[in-house]
Amino acid sequence: MSKLHDNEEILEQDLEEQAEQETELYEEQEDIIEEQQEEIEKDESQIGKLKDALARSQADFENFKKRTERDKTDMIFFLKLDIFKKILPRLDDIERIIENTPEDVRSWALYEGVISLQKALTKDLNGLGVQSFESIGTALDPDKHEVMTQVPWVEGEIVNEFEKGYMLWERVLRVAKVVVGNGQ
Repeated sequence: MSKLHDNEEILEQDLEEQAEQETELYEEQEDIIEEQQEEIEKDESQIGKLKDALARSQADFENFKKRTERDKTDMIFFLKLDIFKKILPRLDDIERIIENTPEDVRSWALYEGVISLQKALTKDLNGLGVQSFESIGTALDPDKHEVMTQVPWVEGEIVNEFEKGYMLWERVLRVAKVVVGNGQ
């Protein structure tokens, strides 16, 4: 029986040693898993920070593109503004010549040439985005009209124009100089 007892003891010792080794292996693997989880958490935190930084950079870039486009449009507007402010008075002069030409001269070829010049110049300006706007009969808009004088009429309604107003694209190029009703 002692041999059996010795074999049981050896087997028990072997099992204890094996259990100890497996426990150590399990604890080592548990430590490795904890370290990897900590690394994953750090990596996820870093990924979150990088995603935030990327989103901010993309938003900044979009804002930069919009601002650049707006600045470009503004620069073109102001460059054209200087040119058109010099041309529009000449168009006004041509229109005054047409309006003030006596009836007996209106059949002359020179008069027809002036009308053709006015039409061509107006067409060219329209092609470049310059449009006149109607003021007579509309309400006074301080962004589009400059009051030159007032007359007895419906208050705030424009009665006449001294000088046409013009728009370049959707912006006022030149305000109209108008006569407005004073409400009396």
